[in-house]
Amino acid sequence: MASNNREMIIRRLGDHTQELSSLTDGLTGEQLKQRTAPGKWSLHELAMHIAEVQDVFVERLARMLVDEKPAIVPFHPDKAREEGSYLEQNAAQRLKDFNAQRKILLGLLRTLTDSQWNLEARHPEILHYSVEKCMESMMRHEEHHLYQMFNIFFDAKD
Repeated sequence: MASNNREMIIRRLGDHTQELSSLTDGLTGEQLKQRTAPGKWSLHELAMHIAEVQDVFVERLARMLVDEKPAIVPFHPDKAREEGSYLEQNAAQRLKDFNAQRKILLGLLRTLTDSQWNLEARHPEILHYSVEKCMESMMRHEEHHLYQMFNIFFDAKD
């Protein structure tokens, strides 16, 4: 059962790079940065957030593979959103870096042993925070934001 979940996580994380590209490629910077409503993130902001959160999860994974039960600090992206710093990032370069990092991450995940997938960290909100839970959380987080992007993309097309 665990093996099937791990395979699904790896497959979906791989799919996400294509989904993200399909929702951003060919749009101008202005189109990407357009917000559909006040206080809502644009396609650009959502894409930058997905890339930023990948950095957070990759750092967590690295610590879990190297340190024994490292403490996990919850991530709060609100400051970047409030400051508008996501809008200043170059989407094309950031997504290129995201894709390169994702390729390396997927290669690493394919080599993990059962005992490595089961390594745990101390998370303030999750009792048994394993490598598998970490990667599944990243996958589900991305799916949530990709769904938001999908809705923005198709609402903008009408």
